[in-house]
Amino acid sequence: MNNGNPNINLREYGFSMVEIAVGVIILALVMIPAFNVISGGAKTVVSTKDQNQAVFIAQQVMERARSFPFDSLAFDHDGLSNEAKLRTFEHEMKNNPEFNSFNINGINYRVVNLDIKEIGSKFSKNKEGKKSSALISFEVEYEGKNRQKRHSLEFHSVLAKQE
Repeated sequence: MNNGNPNINLREYGFSMVEIAVGVIILALVMIPAFNVISGGAKTVVSTKDQNQAVFIAQQVMERARSFPFDSLAFDHDGLSNEAKLRTFEHEMKNNPEFNSFNINGINYRVVNLDIKEIGSKFSKNKEGKKSSALISFEVEYEGKNRQKRHSLEFHSVLAKQE
């Protein structure tokens, strides 16, 4: 539409197909890396959330260990009857799914490789000469949302016998 002016060319009023194609290519070159950054950030957030849940479970396990008397932490403790061994922290953690398996937000977490060792030096023994500290080690295993990779976090903590 030239409004009656014969000197105006109709080709000056729009974009050619080449200009549109160049614009789309430039837009794609900018958007693809931006999308990769955003999706990578989202994956990192989800992974961090899953790992934080594993740490929370480890805290629960340690709080559960603290709720047991020191002499009832491990079932290989000298002087425990067979019945008492069934009520130890170690026995419950290894044999009771209520204490070693968790499902949070569709992800299964498991407490595995629990190991309890009495430790101590000449300074950390009680009056009877027995060791009064225990090293508790375990792992929390889980699969991420993508179900492609198993993750495992190791935890170690020392509990001291209260005199």
